[in-house]
Amino acid sequence: MSTPLTHAVQQVEEFVARDGWDQTPRMFALAWASELVSTEPDLAEELGISPTDAGFVPIEQDWTDEEQPLDALLAAIGWPEEVQGCVITLERIVLPDSAEAELVASGLDPTSRAFADEALEHPDHQDVRMSIGVLRGGDRFCRLRVRQSDGTETFTEGPELVPGLTSALATTFET
Repeated sequence: MSTPLTHAVQQVEEFVARDGWDQTPRMFALAWASELVSTEPDLAEELGISPTDAGFVPIEQDWTDEEQPLDALLAAIGWPEEVQGCVITLERIVLPDSAEAELVASGLDPTSRAFADEALEHPDHQDVRMSIGVLRGGDRFCRLRVRQSDGTETFTEGPELVPGLTSALATTFET
């Protein structure tokens, strides 16, 4: 079932995918197209939004700080009332459980840079781009793009694919 949130998450993920892999996290505020036209007509015109457009308009935010952990960045975010939701995209390396256990058994700390470097070099690693959207009212939707070792990509979608991160993102709307 397509909703304004699922459409916005898919739209953001496809936009980010045009820039390829190995990107830093990106954040997009979601505003209703109709509200943007009435409250910010110059911005709406710049973005090519018309009064008849429906759904959300994703607006990329400048927010990343390479030195700060993601949870600290999310904890510092507050949204004005005009923002109805947000979408974050970020990439991670995923290993099969056996490969991860092998690296831990070799003495590597899973939170260390050395672990991440070894995971990246592991032949069974997969690159995953997570696109997670939440609305002020509580709706949630995630889209995962997985890059296989043969270069193909697969998708998985659903409301709670990354529950911890989805919940952390939802807290940015709590007052």
